[in-house]
Amino acid sequence: MIAIVKGSVEHAPAMHAIEAEAFAAAWSEISIKYEIMREDSICIVAIEENGEVVGHAYMRQILQEGHISNLAVKKSHRQRGIGSMLITDLIKSALEREMTGLTLEVRVSNTAAISLYEKHEFKSEGLRKNYYISPTEDGIVMWKYFD
Repeated sequence: MIAIVKGSVEHAPAMHAIEAEAFAAAWSEISIKYEIMREDSICIVAIEENGEVVGHAYMRQILQEGHISNLAVKKSHRQRGIGSMLITDLIKSALEREMTGLTLEVRVSNTAAISLYEKHEFKSEGLRKNYYISPTEDGIVMWKYFD
């Protein structure tokens, strides 16, 4: 069984390993720790019963909006609904903080992530040319607004 819990600096090494596996330009362990400790940041992790971190997500609150900066699931644990659990928890946190909506950027080629966000009613609202590096690629700007 997977539990979604608040991320802590003790989770940072495992989170970094997942980042390195998932992204060409992974966040460093120091950057992850910094994000976890920020007052305006929400960091959550997906943990197996045995304590293994198998996914994580970060979101910063900017005024009354949330910006999801990263969401990653360990390759061996993908296609099990963990990404959806993480998104659901971020949405719940945003609503608890009375945010008006959530935004994120996603690589145009990341069809699995785009599908996940669309499942949670995020809509494409723009394109950031050459937003990503390694390789250079456009980023789709997606939003989910709360009524």
